[in-house]
Amino acid sequence: MIQELFSWLDAQRITYIPVDTEVVDIPGFGRLFTADLSGVESIFRSDGDKLVFNLMESPDVLMEEGIFHVAFPFGRNWYYYDLREEFRFNLLKYIGRPKPPVHDVPFVNLGIHTSYELLNACCSPEDLCRKAKWLGHTAVGICDRNTMAATLNLQKECANTGLKHIFGYSLTMMHEEERVGLKIYALDNEGLHNLLRIQRAVMVDSEDNTLRYEQLLMYAAGCVVVFAIRSVYWMAGHPKQVKRIRKGAEAVYYQVDANEYKADRIDREQLEALKYYFGNCYDADTDSFTV
Repeated sequence: MIQELFSWLDAQRITYIPVDTEVVDIPGFGRLFTADLSGVESIFRSDGDKLVFNLMESPDVLMEEGIFHVAFPFGRNWYYYDLREEFRFNLLKYIGRPKPPVHDVPFVNLGIHTSYELLNACCSPEDLCRKAKWLGHTAVGICDRNTMAATLNLQKECANTGLKHIFGYSLTMMHEEERVGLKIYALDNEGLHNLLRIQRAVMVDSEDNTLRYEQLLMYAAGCVVVFAIRSVYWMAGHPKQVKRIRKGAEAVYYQVDANEYKADRIDREQLEALKYYFGNCYDADTDSFTV
């Protein structure tokens, strides 16, 4: 059982020190006792008229030894609970200290899709900020598609955790019947006001929830424009239009997003677009990419 816990802690990049066959010490968090549930039918048992966690060891004995947390597997995950509190499931993540990174490079995640984007979310603003703080990041950014509903909660959570918030917005731009994927990030108050205008243009004024190219030029000030991976074909075919966006926006970038090849339907298109970018958007004279 303890080896399974080690594997989980390694996968979550949590620093730990084995103590014995049942206990691990997590620096910055404390000792963690491993509950062996292999021979029981349920993680709960009756204790008079209430249900309690099916722990074979005495909680009082564990606490006398300085152990205040119990870890246990449930489904595909590991959880823990505090012996000093009422039982609750706490996912065994983002505790103690993370393992030192292989490459110590300053990093801010700008591509988060929160739970406010239906059917395409990865986490809530609360979990996002908790993880970013644990990893030692200084800021977090979101880019929900066609919604800015998470911005207020993100701002509050960032204030609580001492992180800087970055507001982004994913959308589809229309140019001569061609759909172009974009992400737009606000750099300052002017950019934030323009991001709100873009939100209105997409979700209120547009019948198909897209932003026209001319509108992007109108609202680009104070913003950074990032072309999505599969937008490379439009970029390469419309250098004059890209140049106009450069003049209006604070900066223009292309999203290089490496992914592990798993699904032919999506991953092939992504990888072919990246291949096209590196083969067609490099300027040998300036030793740089056009975007």
